[in-house]
Amino acid sequence: MRATLAVAAVYGFFLIFAQFSFVELLRGAGLGVDAEKMLLGGMAVGGIAGGFLTAWRGVSPRVARIALGVAGLVAAVAPLVSNVFGFAGIALMTGVTLGVATVCLSALLPAWCGVAWVGLGTGLGYTMCNVPAVFLQSPSGQAWIAAGFAGVGVVAMPLKAEWSEQTGGEKVFPWWGVLAIFTALVWMDSAAFFIIQHSGDLKSETWGETLLWRNAAVHLVLACGAGVWLARGGARSLPGTAWLLLAIAALTVNDESTRGISGWFYPAGVSLYSAALVAWPGWYSGAVGMRVAAWRAAWLFAIAGWFGSANGIGMAESLERVPPVFVAGAGAVVGAVMILSNRGNWRIALAVAGVVLVGWMGGISKGRETSAVVSSAAERGRKVYVSEGCIHCHSRYVRPGSADEQIWGPAPKVEEVMKGEPVIIGNRRQGPDLSNVGARRSEAWLKAHFINPRGLVADSSMPNYAHLFEDCRGADLVRYLKESGVATTAELMAQAAVWLPEANAGTADGKSLYTNNCAACHGADGRGGGAMAGNFTRPPANLVTGPFLWTAPGADHALRIARVIKYGAIGTDMPGHEVMTDAQINALTAEILRLRGEPNFRTRE
Repeated sequence: MRATLAVAAVYGFFLIFAQFSFVELLRGAGLGVDAEKMLLGGMAVGGIAGGFLTAWRGVSPRVARIALGVAGLVAAVAPLVSNVFGFAGIALMTGVTLGVATVCLSALLPAWCGVAWVGLGTGLGYTMCNVPAVFLQSPSGQAWIAAGFAGVGVVAMPLKAEWSEQTGGEKVFPWWGVLAIFTALVWMDSAAFFIIQHSGDLKSETWGETLLWRNAAVHLVLACGAGVWLARGGARSLPGTAWLLLAIAALTVNDESTRGISGWFYPAGVSLYSAALVAWPGWYSGAVGMRVAAWRAAWLFAIAGWFGSANGIGMAESLERVPPVFVAGAGAVVGAVMILSNRGNWRIALAVAGVVLVGWMGGISKGRETSAVVSSAAERGRKVYVSEGCIHCHSRYVRPGSADEQIWGPAPKVEEVMKGEPVIIGNRRQGPDLSNVGARRSEAWLKAHFINPRGLVADSSMPNYAHLFEDCRGADLVRYLKESGVATTAELMAQAAVWLPEANAGTADGKSLYTNNCAACHGADGRGGGAMAGNFTRPPANLVTGPFLWTAPGADHALRIARVIKYGAIGTDMPGHEVMTDAQINALTAEILRLRGEPNFRTRE
């Protein structure tokens, strides 16, 4: 049980801090996309270095406890950091300590417990992170919870470890095959997770707020099942099963009619391969002795864990749907390894080949179908856009080199604009430009605005288009707009990260601005209970008590509030207020700070 708690603590720390809290703390600090990639890359480098250093110097419970303790201290300090140099130190130390702790743990486990307990440990780690009070906590709160996880792990971790000659040693696949299988699974999982996490419609129906307890239960049951399955000799077939479950989840999440299925299969597949990943170096890599197991763990976590995860996220960062080719590619790798390592048993080889072939063909077929559905919906939406006369009030052309780019985002290429039939540049601009609206507004916000424009924007002159949602026209129009300019998301985030309001821009009435632009969602008292709040998957922020996901207190949090007002929280339902003057943004920022009980406001240090 102590070993189980140690596994749960390390896994829980990694999930809730390294994958969630730290990333949100970076974004809340407004450091920009390039800085975020650099810092996360630094964490990966630290993790790889820490793992190999541990394998070289030798593992022990004492080293693991020290590493986990330092990791907890780093997480506890992280919310207090506000500049890139501080975050660089946090990223590097988090990577190094996680690298040390994970390699030590994986090599020590066979001396502490049976493999079934590893499944229980990973299941508990996932379960704790899916508890709503943890998952929905502010980034600072998650960092401190992660520090608590680390503390539990330090106390629980067994003090001694003795490997016998009989401990571990089974070799299920050749080592090159092990690296290939787990790299493919982690790569596919990371890509799918990133896409779902950053697409509001996918996220709401897979691990939305109301589904967290279900996901926690699925993780726990399937991870425990994975441990028992491994203990009963199932190591050879478990990776293929994990891929199949993830493939079903990835293909069904793209279609609204099957998205609910994905929410069950995704945590199931993740739990299966995660338990195996932790257990593999000690039990199934052919290692006899802690030193060999540590080297196997260092290589596996470096290539499959850090490298596979980074590449999965990197290849998916501009996507809104999971490409079937990702599913097919990962399946081909897993299937090839399983077939090549089982050539002596033609029945197993034939069965695995059949699973991969069905998954490949089904994935491609489903991908074509989904692509056609999404494409045709956008095409129909474009026709609705033209037929409803949107062209008369909204432009779809950002003039290059003009102030438009600061307000509406990057200018498109003229040749791309001219491809449209008809060309819909627009003849007047009474409302906002819609060239890049897909990067600036969520689907939920667009729908709510069409149905009740003045519910969100008090002085809007836009007509009510609720009748479009009596059939498919409304959904098609939203899909068309959501696909518009979504590729510019990273550029908009970078633009927001460096924007500064003019400190002496003049005065404005912050209270009136709040009433007209914010109260509909955040409520007149700022506590998140506005009349339109129920239109969104995640309730609008409580501006009085938090948690403050993007504007946590710090030296420059007033500036971060101003940037969120100007550009919105990109990737969420929070819209920007692009046409507000600097004076209005300064006044509204001061009003938000007043609600938070922080009346002093400076736009610049």
